[in-house]
Amino acid sequence: MRYSEEITAAARIHGGIDPPLVEAIIGQESDGETDAFNPEPKYRYFWNVRTGAPFRAVSDVEVAAKFPPKDFPTLAGDPDQEWWSQQASWGLMQLMGAVAREHGFRGKYLTRLCSDPALNIDLGCQHLAGHLAWASRLYVGLEAGRAAAVTRSALAAYNGGRGGNAPTGPIRNREYADEVLARYRKIRGS
Repeated sequence: MRYSEEITAAARIHGGIDPPLVEAIIGQESDGETDAFNPEPKYRYFWNVRTGAPFRAVSDVEVAAKFPPKDFPTLAGDPDQEWWSQQASWGLMQLMGAVAREHGFRGKYLTRLCSDPALNIDLGCQHLAGHLAWASRLYVGLEAGRAAAVTRSALAAYNGGRGGNAPTGPIRNREYADEVLARYRKIRGS
């Protein structure tokens, strides 16, 4: 796989993630294309680049508007580019712009998530590690199949957020998680 050194380094830094799992996510999300981009105009989670905290809740009207709210900040350029860029997924791991900001990306423009594969992989692994830690706290007491259950819930949350992807009910993004796990098993040869 291209970027195997970057994958191995980021996976190790962020809690010892198995590199073939990262490779499987990249295969599922972007087919290994660094310039993969997907606008998601109904995305409702935004990051305030000035305060380093979530931006306030946005209304349906604000999400549907042609322009960002007047109080939406940017690091550079027009607030429109930051607003729309936070509502898109970028690069190899298809990381949402707002999530990249949440994980500390302070570059002027989110387009760098496509032009810098190592950055994209690092931030994607950081995001995945957070979901793996979250899911591992949910499966306390489950011994048989615990690792598989944690990984499946974490993958579902990576794709669609934590809501509805916990063990308290059916996993909302189970198809995505199962597709990544099938790729993972194929990469590992098992």
